Amino acid sequence: MGGVALAEGTPVISVDLPYDNYNLQLRGDDVVSRDLQLHRTATEIRGRALGSVAQLTLKKDGVSGAVGTSPVNLKVRTEGDTLLAEGGFIDGPVTLRFNPKELHVYISQCRYELTFAQGVYEGRRSCDSRMLPPVRFSVPPELLKRSPAEQAALLLFALAPAAK
Repeated sequence: MGGVALAEGTPVISVDLPYDNYNLQLRGDDVVSRDLQLHRTATEIRGRALGSVAQLTLKKDGVSGAVGTSPVNLKVRTEGDTLLAEGGFIDGPVTLRFNPKELHVYISQCRYELTFAQGVYEGRRSCDSRMLPPVRFSVPPELLKRSPAEQAALLLFALAPAAK
Protein backbone atom coordinates (compact mmCIF):
# COMPACT_ATOMS: atom_id res chain seq x y z
CA MET A 1 0.00 0.00 0.00
CA GLY A 2 1.33 3.43 -0.86
CA GLY A 3 -0.05 4.51 2.50
CA VAL A 4 -0.08 7.57 4.66
CA ALA A 5 1.91 7.60 7.87
CA LEU A 6 -0.52 7.37 10.75
CA ALA A 7 -0.28 9.72 13.67
CA GLU A 8 0.35 7.78 16.85
CA GLY A 9 -2.94 6.57 18.26
CA THR A 10 -5.08 7.63 15.26
CA PRO A 11 -8.10 5.29 15.27
CA VAL A 12 -8.63 3.56 11.93
CA ILE A 13 -11.08 1.25 10.25
CA SER A 14 -8.73 -1.18 8.50
CA VAL A 15 -9.77 -3.12 5.39
CA ASP A 16 -7.52 -5.97 4.20
CA LEU A 17 -8.72 -7.60 0.97
CA PRO A 18 -7.10 -10.30 -1.19
CA TYR A 19 -5.71 -7.72 -3.67
CA ASP A 20 -5.88 -4.45 -1.75
CA ASN A 21 -5.77 -2.89 1.70
CA TYR A 22 -6.46 0.56 3.07
CA ASN A 23 -7.43 2.46 6.22
CA LEU A 24 -10.08 5.02 7.04
CA GLN A 25 -8.62 7.36 9.63
CA LEU A 26 -11.04 8.77 12.21
CA ARG A 27 -9.50 12.14 13.07
CA GLY A 28 -12.01 13.75 15.38
CA ASP A 29 -14.75 15.05 13.08
CA ASP A 30 -12.87 14.12 9.90
CA VAL A 31 -12.72 10.75 8.15
CA VAL A 32 -9.83 10.42 5.71
CA SER A 33 -8.61 7.69 3.35
CA ARG A 34 -7.34 7.56 -0.21
CA ASP A 35 -10.99 7.60 -1.40
CA LEU A 36 -12.64 9.74 1.31
CA GLN A 37 -12.27 13.23 2.71
CA LEU A 38 -15.33 13.64 4.90
CA HIS A 39 -16.29 15.99 7.73
CA ARG A 40 -19.08 15.25 10.18
CA THR A 41 -21.32 17.38 12.30
CA ALA A 42 -24.07 16.21 14.64
CA THR A 43 -26.48 15.88 11.70
CA GLU A 44 -24.36 15.58 8.53
CA ILE A 45 -21.45 13.96 6.78
CA ARG A 46 -20.14 15.95 3.82
CA GLY A 47 -17.05 16.15 1.68
CA ARG A 48 -15.63 13.95 -1.09
CA ALA A 49 -16.13 10.21 -1.45
CA LEU A 50 -15.05 7.91 -4.26
CA GLY A 51 -14.36 10.84 -6.59
CA SER A 52 -17.67 12.64 -6.01
CA VAL A 53 -19.19 15.21 -3.69
CA ALA A 54 -20.90 13.56 -0.72
CA GLN A 55 -23.66 15.16 1.33
CA LEU A 56 -25.47 12.90 3.79
CA THR A 57 -27.97 13.71 6.52
CA LEU A 58 -27.76 11.60 9.69
CA LYS A 59 -31.07 10.88 11.41
CA LYS A 60 -32.04 8.70 14.35
CA ASP A 61 -33.47 6.07 12.02
CA GLY A 62 -31.33 6.45 8.92
CA VAL A 63 -29.06 8.21 6.49
CA SER A 64 -30.17 10.09 3.38
CA GLY A 65 -28.53 12.22 0.73
CA ALA A 66 -26.26 11.58 -2.23
CA VAL A 67 -22.73 10.78 -3.30
CA GLY A 68 -22.38 12.47 -6.66
CA THR A 69 -25.57 11.65 -8.53
CA SER A 70 -26.07 8.37 -6.62
CA PRO A 71 -28.72 8.49 -3.90
CA VAL A 72 -28.20 7.24 -0.35
CA ASN A 73 -31.30 6.16 1.54
CA LEU A 74 -30.61 3.86 4.49
CA LYS A 75 -32.94 2.74 7.23
CA VAL A 76 -30.94 2.14 10.42
CA ARG A 77 -31.97 0.53 13.70
CA THR A 78 -30.47 -1.35 16.59
CA GLU A 79 -31.61 -4.59 18.17
CA GLY A 80 -29.71 -5.15 21.41
CA ASP A 81 -26.02 -4.87 20.51
CA THR A 82 -26.66 -5.33 16.79
CA LEU A 83 -26.68 -2.47 14.28
CA LEU A 84 -28.91 -3.15 11.28
CA ALA A 85 -29.05 -1.07 8.10
CA GLU A 86 -30.71 -1.60 4.75
CA GLY A 87 -31.59 0.45 1.73
CA GLY A 88 -29.71 2.16 -1.06
CA PHE A 89 -26.07 3.18 -0.81
CA ILE A 90 -24.31 4.65 -3.86
CA ASP A 91 -24.27 1.72 -6.31
CA GLY A 92 -27.43 -0.08 -5.26
CA PRO A 93 -29.05 -2.07 -2.48
CA VAL A 94 -27.14 -2.80 0.72
CA THR A 95 -27.73 -4.63 3.97
CA LEU A 96 -25.55 -4.45 7.05
CA ARG A 97 -25.58 -6.44 10.30
CA PHE A 98 -22.85 -5.47 12.76
CA ASN A 99 -22.26 -6.53 16.36
CA PRO A 100 -19.34 -7.57 18.57
CA LYS A 101 -19.38 -11.11 17.09
CA GLU A 102 -20.05 -10.60 13.38
CA LEU A 103 -20.12 -8.25 10.42
CA HIS A 104 -22.40 -9.27 7.56
CA VAL A 105 -22.64 -6.86 4.64
CA TYR A 106 -24.13 -7.02 1.16
CA ILE A 107 -22.80 -4.22 -1.05
CA SER A 108 -22.12 -3.95 -4.79
CA GLN A 109 -23.20 -7.55 -5.36
CA CYS A 110 -20.67 -8.90 -2.82
CA ARG A 111 -21.68 -10.55 0.42
CA TYR A 112 -19.25 -10.32 3.36
CA GLU A 113 -19.64 -12.96 6.08
CA LEU A 114 -17.10 -11.97 8.72
CA THR A 115 -16.80 -13.20 12.31
CA PHE A 116 -14.86 -11.55 15.12
CA ALA A 117 -11.79 -13.31 16.49
CA GLN A 118 -8.48 -12.06 17.88
CA GLY A 119 -9.31 -8.38 17.44
CA VAL A 120 -10.51 -8.46 13.81
CA TYR A 121 -13.51 -9.46 11.75
CA GLU A 122 -12.41 -12.11 9.29
CA GLY A 123 -14.04 -14.27 6.65
CA ARG A 124 -14.92 -14.59 3.00
CA ARG A 125 -16.76 -12.44 0.55
CA SER A 126 -18.96 -14.05 -2.05
CA CYS A 127 -17.41 -12.26 -5.04
CA ASP A 128 -13.97 -13.84 -4.44
CA SER A 129 -12.69 -17.26 -5.36
CA ARG A 130 -12.46 -19.67 -2.41
CA MET A 131 -8.73 -19.88 -3.15
CA LEU A 132 -8.10 -16.26 -2.18
CA PRO A 133 -7.10 -15.28 1.36
CA PRO A 134 -9.92 -14.12 3.63
CA VAL A 135 -11.02 -10.55 4.11
CA ARG A 136 -9.90 -8.92 7.38
CA PHE A 137 -11.68 -5.85 8.74
CA SER A 138 -10.91 -4.07 12.01
CA VAL A 139 -12.94 -1.41 13.77
CA PRO A 140 -11.64 0.98 16.46
CA PRO A 141 -13.60 1.37 19.72
CA GLU A 142 -14.11 5.06 18.80
CA LEU A 143 -16.49 4.02 16.01
CA LEU A 144 -18.84 2.45 18.54
CA LYS A 145 -19.21 5.81 20.32
CA ARG A 146 -20.81 7.35 17.22
CA SER A 147 -24.51 7.29 16.34
CA PRO A 148 -25.92 4.14 14.70
CA ALA A 149 -26.56 6.10 11.48
CA GLU A 150 -22.96 7.33 11.35
CA GLN A 151 -21.59 3.86 12.16
CA ALA A 152 -23.62 2.37 9.30
CA ALA A 153 -22.50 5.05 6.82
CA LEU A 154 -18.82 4.71 7.75
CA LEU A 155 -18.86 0.90 7.61
CA LEU A 156 -20.44 1.02 4.15
CA PHE A 157 -18.01 3.75 3.00
CA ALA A 158 -15.19 1.46 4.19
CA LEU A 159 -16.35 -1.36 1.93
CA ALA A 160 -17.54 0.70 -1.07
CA PRO A 161 -14.04 1.15 -2.60
CA ALA A 162 -13.57 -2.63 -2.47
CA ALA A 163 -16.27 -2.98 -5.10
CA LYS A 164 -14.65 -0.59 -7.56
